[in-house]
Amino acid sequence: MKVSKRVEEKKKKENRYRLVVFSDSTFEEIRSFTFQPWYIWALIGGISMLVITIIIALLKFTPLGTLIAPSDYTDTEELIGLREKVLELEESAQAQTLYINSIRRLLSGEVVEDSETSPAKIQDDSILAIPRVQEDELLRRSFDLEQQLQVVSTQPAVSSSERRLEQLFLIPPLTGSISMEFDLEKNHLGVDINAPANTPVKAVLSGHIIFSGWNLETGNTIGIQHDQNLISFYKHNSSLLKKEGAFVKAGEAVAIIGNTGTLSSGPHLHFELWLAGKPVNPTNYINFQ
Repeated sequence: MKVSKRVEEKKKKENRYRLVVFSDSTFEEIRSFTFQPWYIWALIGGISMLVITIIIALLKFTPLGTLIAPSDYTDTEELIGLREKVLELEESAQAQTLYINSIRRLLSGEVVEDSETSPAKIQDDSILAIPRVQEDELLRRSFDLEQQLQVVSTQPAVSSSERRLEQLFLIPPLTGSISMEFDLEKNHLGVDINAPANTPVKAVLSGHIIFSGWNLETGNTIGIQHDQNLISFYKHNSSLLKKEGAFVKAGEAVAIIGNTGTLSSGPHLHFELWLAGKPVNPTNYINFQ
């Protein structure tokens, strides 16, 4: 009895099914397929896994996933990144504005004095430091202080920047005779150099063009930013050969000598050197002959 049951169970396990395809008109057998029941389950499982894999891939690697399930975390990261970029751009714009304003002051010939080292500041601090004494002692010390200030004003100090400038080899923008010297008291912040017409004006050092344009008083003007916090200006040119932002090498022609601007009284080059925001005498560092 037990043997017959085992045989029946084995036959059930070995049961096979046949799928037959008939012709609709002649009922003739066209094709047949033999399979076991587990084939169907395997096929259903395989198709299901394939569909699930395709759905996961679409959600992960295509924008469809963000539409169905947007990620707040990703959006937050993007917003933070954009905010940081905006702050960087604002700081850069402010720095650029300050830089442009300083260049405009230089073009207009404005000299900004250091409030910490000006004679007025020294005098005020020294007076505050004087203790209360008798009136004659106070007058004597005040007179001594004035004498010291006069000595300091007549002996210009040589800064570390000027010492570094003396070590540089500056190429003359052109060779010629100097018609007007540097004179800070008369607000003539450079030197005027006479040269033949159409003489090219050269860069004294390598640097970037920070200004190249027209000014009512100085005509066609070019400004070059060099290393060591040094800026050179070339004014009253007939034409300009370089644009703002361009890099020029030492000795490269940047303009042609001319007679432009209301402050020009004849063909010449007005050349200025500014070190750390203050004008310096170009003849101390360049031989124009």
